[in-house]
Amino acid sequence: MSAPVTRRVPADPVAGRRRPYRAPVRRTWFLAKSEYRAYALREFSSVIVGLFVLDLMVGLVALHRGRDSWEWWVDLQTHPVNLVLTGLALVMAIVHATTWFQATPKIIRVRRGRRYVADRWVVLMHYLLLALFALVVVLWLGGL
Repeated sequence: MSAPVTRRVPADPVAGRRRPYRAPVRRTWFLAKSEYRAYALREFSSVIVGLFVLDLMVGLVALHRGRDSWEWWVDLQTHPVNLVLTGLALVMAIVHATTWFQATPKIIRVRRGRRYVADRWVVLMHYLLLALFALVVVLWLGGL
């Protein structure tokens, strides 16, 4: 029988490993360039829109629980603070959609024949599809 093989484990588990350079990053890195500010605003807007969706989900739970819960939620929606937050959510949803539409041509390159479709046409098609979708929803909900 042979003796069991033992491995020598260094006291410092990081010893001998590669240590890549990590540049220091300031907490205000997103204020350095306009592109960074746009990115930070887009990410922040998704948080605000997410909070609005959470509010709608609370409304669904209230609807499920019965009339008293539903009336409580409807009353909550008319509170001035909630009206301001809902308006902010609308503005942030517009900001989020606009910044994503502007980023789309950099993400998706549409080829037509041997050439690519111009960026402005890709953005324009997104806005037209948004308008068409909004029109369909408005008509479906009861007309203009």
